Amino acid sequence: VVSNVEALGSGDVTDNATLELNTGGDFDNNIGGTGSVVKSGDKTLTLSGANSYTGGTTISGGTLVATNVEALGSGDVTDNAVLELNTGGTFDNVISGSGQVVKSGDEMLTLSGANSYTGGTTISGGTLVATNVEALGSGDVTDNATLELNTGGTFDNVISGSGQVVKSGDDALTLSGNNSYTGGTLISGGTLVASNVDALGSGDVTDNATLEMNTGGDFDNAISGSGQVVKSGDETLTLSGANSYTGGTTISGGTLVANNVEALGTGDVTNNATLELNTGGDFDNAISGSGQVVKSGDKTLTLSGANSYTGGTTISGGTLIATNVNALGTGAIDNRASLLLDASGQFTVTDLTTESGGNTEIGAGSTLQATTLTQKSDSTLTINLNSNTVDPVIHAASQVSLAGTLDITGVGDVLDSDPASTDDLDTFTLIASDKTIAGDFEKLTVAGMDADLADFITVDGRIDDTGKQYELTTALTWYADRDDAVTDAHGTFNLTNADGSFAVNTVLENVDATLDPDSATGWDGTSLIKQGAGTLILNAENTYTGGTTISGGTLVATNVDALGSGDVTDDATLELNTGGTFDNAISGSGQVVKSGDDVLTLSGANSYSGGSLISGGTLVATNVEALGTGDVTNNAVLELNTGGTFDNAISGSGQVVKSGDETLTLSGANSYTGGTLISGGTLVASNVEALGTGDVTDNAVLELNTGGDFDNAISGSGQVVKSGDETLTLSGSNTYTGGTLISGGTLVATN
Repeated sequence: VVSNVEALGSGDVTDNATLELNTGGDFDNNIGGTGSVVKSGDKTLTLSGANSYTGGTTISGGTLVATNVEALGSGDVTDNAVLELNTGGTFDNVISGSGQVVKSGDEMLTLSGANSYTGGTTISGGTLVATNVEALGSGDVTDNATLELNTGGTFDNVISGSGQVVKSGDDALTLSGNNSYTGGTLISGGTLVASNVDALGSGDVTDNATLEMNTGGDFDNAISGSGQVVKSGDETLTLSGANSYTGGTTISGGTLVANNVEALGTGDVTNNATLELNTGGDFDNAISGSGQVVKSGDKTLTLSGANSYTGGTTISGGTLIATNVNALGTGAIDNRASLLLDASGQFTVTDLTTESGGNTEIGAGSTLQATTLTQKSDSTLTINLNSNTVDPVIHAASQVSLAGTLDITGVGDVLDSDPASTDDLDTFTLIASDKTIAGDFEKLTVAGMDADLADFITVDGRIDDTGKQYELTTALTWYADRDDAVTDAHGTFNLTNADGSFAVNTVLENVDATLDPDSATGWDGTSLIKQGAGTLILNAENTYTGGTTISGGTLVATNVDALGSGDVTDDATLELNTGGTFDNAISGSGQVVKSGDDVLTLSGANSYSGGSLISGGTLVATNVEALGTGDVTNNAVLELNTGGTFDNAISGSGQVVKSGDETLTLSGANSYTGGTLISGGTLVASNVEALGTGDVTDNAVLELNTGGDFDNAISGSGQVVKSGDETLTLSGSNTYTGGTLISGGTLVATN
């Protein structure tokens, strides 16, 4: 027994029995022999020599520090207190006992024995490498530096501390403990299996080989590296981190839930069990395998990869958008929430079922090939059409079963190739089946509205006479009841697009005798209403008698009989691009436009107040009130074949013609520049600016009942009369030949 560290002097010790060191300090004498060394007492003793004794070491008290990997000779170590290894190298002595092992210092130390000590392991510095799964005994591990596990098997010691765990080597190692270490995990080789969701502590994981998660629960450690992640076992595991590993993901059992769109890194996914995506964003990892994909949660997720998985797709929550025709693999689809197929081309699946409450939407340019199509009660099928859509949009080889709601957008792109004509309204096939279609949709909506409110076109969806095709047809809603369409007839033309127009070439006649008595539209079957900012063009000789109301946009009549025989209430714009006599009474706050090259006559006593625009041809007024009460912008020809006082202000680049035998008075301060022609009767100007600024051709009688300076040039064969009490000056170089009569006031000639 040595109770003083210097008791044996400075020479070597040959121990062929038992050397008990009950002391502290640094014992650097070399120890050889066949005997054993016992460390007793409470003190800390350091062995620093390269010792060769073979009888083993017993630590019964205090701390025994080895600063040389050979300090404890070659025999087994019975550690019932504390063994501190402050050295590097490979320590292959077997360690047993109830004591603790401490790894200190900066060096790397390897424990290779199948050790059975139970007092736990503390790593306070450097790296402790275990090349045997039992190298650290059976106690807990406090890792405040680096623990490297270069071994296989199941490591169930609990690991805590601020340090890192490294898995190296080619073997598969399982961590099963409820670990709390915070320094992260590095997988540099082989496979690290976590059979407990807390097995990898709380730090980040750098996976450059294989990380296998054979557990359930929520794993929120961030995973990076070039390695792969494997989900095995029957449990449900959730990955919630924004992970960046690149080696791909394999799901061999149970369910892997990703509640972050980056949870599975950037590599491909081989799914042979269940992949649940409870997240939003764009998931572009390619998915293969025999497993199913489940979309859960409230968010919107986009699948953009070219996927080949065969296990089917279930949408249980939120919205799933497929932007690649192969995004949903080839299996069956069970949609309980919202699914959008939004890629140009054909999606091919086995079965597509939309459950009650679900909505399946086919994007514009997408088509679907399925074995069966099932739309259950209270489900919705939305089909978006555009000019590139080909029919049928959906083809089901085996069976189609319909119920719920059909919602269609873009109808005009497929049913009316020429929106300027009703002649091109036609039929488009939405769904085709190789067998008879079962059931029918309970409701049809168009562009978000019920079909019976679809403005001037009735959209009718129906199964055709063969029973194997579901077709979309259109016609004017005006005749919906007469033709037994599914929507109620009405006479409202609502064009909401200010840049849009629609032309009606068919004759609109009274249909009051064929109206459905249960209709909710309240239409009388004889009147037309134009609504919205767009343009409605009526080309036919219409015979409806109930009148026309223009409450928005523009109504163009290209036939003088286009508005039937009733009165017109114009609160927007009425454009008359026609010739002939228009004798319908016009009222309202709107404008009347005369366009085109024809000569149009307005003969009614009209009261509209929005003014008149003459952009082409000739507008003839045979009633002094024919142009209502508003201003007139005349950029063509305005012919006034009437008598009375016309006090509407006239502007524009056009000409004014006075025809007929009557006497007409112009009293406004007019600014038109196209000149004045008097071909008959008498034109009285009661304002010196009444005839605008252009020349006057007087072939009848021009009466100037005004004062001021009249400098318009006057030509023609007619007479000029100065009437009234005022003084009028003629300053132009006039050539009229019909003489001059001064019946009142003073006429001054300054030329």
